[in-house]
Amino acid sequence: MMRYLKNMEKEIIIDNKLDEIAKIAQFIEELGMSLQLPSEITMSINLAIEEAISNIIRYAYPTGKSGEITLRTNAESNALVLKIIDDGISFDPTSKDTPEILEPLETRLTKGLGLFLIRRTMDIVEYRTIGSENHLILTKKINLNFKPEASMKTNLCQIEGVTILAIEGRLDTLNASEFNTTIQPLLADQNPNIIINCEGMSYISSSGLRSFIMLQKSVQQHKGQLIIEAIRPEIKTIFDMTGCSSVFTIR
Repeated sequence: MMRYLKNMEKEIIIDNKLDEIAKIAQFIEELGMSLQLPSEITMSINLAIEEAISNIIRYAYPTGKSGEITLRTNAESNALVLKIIDDGISFDPTSKDTPEILEPLETRLTKGLGLFLIRRTMDIVEYRTIGSENHLILTKKINLNFKPEASMKTNLCQIEGVTILAIEGRLDTLNASEFNTTIQPLLADQNPNIIINCEGMSYISSSGLRSFIMLQKSVQQHKGQLIIEAIRPEIKTIFDMTGCSSVFTIR
């Protein structure tokens, strides 16, 4: 289960099963895309998180005991903080030595290579217990001045009685609230004639689709017209598979 928290915080909760790690990988990939991280940075983060969570699944829970593992991320201007929370057996990985890189491969593979990879790929590794929970905090420094509002831009203009709304960037869960604020004045228009130009829109989530549907319902109630144009093929596919293509006029 993935949740969006305040500001730039995101969270995903998985069961303590190895086949759940695929969900974590997808979560990290999507996080990397939303932050516009270089692929090598995203890969290093994915590697560290996989090593940490797989160790928790294997060793923190007795055989047959169910539990949940939470990965919570927070993006700051110069760092990405990833917190892994579990309620299994306490283990402080920062108290253990990592294998020396000059040791034979066979030795390193059996002496904490996962911890070695975590420490090499992350800038700060911390551990603490809070009540019955284990908190492993991994920090990756990123050379970004990321502002979430910069990932989507909108522009409204009127041309000969037609309202043109242009969208650039990602209309995702984080930006849907801003988009809804932008379209709020349009919901009161009488006999509206609206064109949404999606040429610059690179992504749309279910939250974005709901915003489109809200605007379409308002336009229909006011006996107006809404047209979506210049939509990318990959985004049109999302409209098709959700059934939204039948709701809108797309050209």
